Amino acid sequence: MKWKKIVEEVEAEQQSISYTRKKPVRKPLPKDLPREQVIHDIIDKTCDCCGGELHRMGEDKSEKLEFIPAKIKVIEHIRPKYACRHCDKSSTQTQIKQASMPAMPINKGIATSSLLSQLITSKYQYGLPLYRQEAMFKQYGIELSRQTMSSWIDKSATLFAPLVERLKAELLRQPTLFADETPLKVVKSDKVNSYMWVYCSGRDSPDPNNPIPNIVLYDFHNSRAAACVVNYLDGYQGYLHVDGYQAYARTEATLIGCWAHARRKLSTRKSYKVKTKPAKRMWY
Repeated sequence: MKWKKIVEEVEAEQQSISYTRKKPVRKPLPKDLPREQVIHDIIDKTCDCCGGELHRMGEDKSEKLEFIPAKIKVIEHIRPKYACRHCDKSSTQTQIKQASMPAMPINKGIATSSLLSQLITSKYQYGLPLYRQEAMFKQYGIELSRQTMSSWIDKSATLFAPLVERLKAELLRQPTLFADETPLKVVKSDKVNSYMWVYCSGRDSPDPNNPIPNIVLYDFHNSRAAACVVNYLDGYQGYLHVDGYQAYARTEATLIGCWAHARRKLSTRKSYKVKTKPAKRMWY
């Protein structure tokens, strides 16, 4: 009987589970993409049986996605200089006239706004480090050191300061906010951990009555002190959705607990092995 029980357990473990797998369906390509037609036609349009002329009865169409690499160009700003020949001959002080240089994002820099946008988007949205972007530009024969690009990004932050302040003002007008802080390693810093504090409105899409999209703002600090959040949310008295960190209690906001953090405690309790009946071991 003992061997029979072992065989039954092995057979139970080896049971195969069959299921129907859905065939993947390819999503159509966006209709607004430009399309280029390539016609693959036959040369001989005569019937192989009787030699009669063939007529077109239909066609098969298939779409292939083409990628065109980025195009880089140099914009030369030419400013002609003008002087008076009469004043030159009469030894009078010659006045030179010339058009002024248009305003650039970075003074005396070669980067245009489109190049800065590419660097910032690649680094912060797609996680492409500057040393890899440096290697990509070398493929085009362009020497852009990561130190130069880092300096450009730092100076670009100053240009975005008015926009950030406008977004912060709109953020603090929302009835409910979400906040959290996470440790961040900083190169060449005396601190073991720095912290990136995040504040967001929690809306994923614009409201028809208030067309302001979801706002997410980051605030970097070298510490996790309560003063960081107190100073940032100065005067905010709405609802603040956070975890159990006591620093948020120092603000003027009404705190709202996070269910995800509360569930962690219950999940930890549930994993304990208690020698009782299963019904008494469940936590909710």
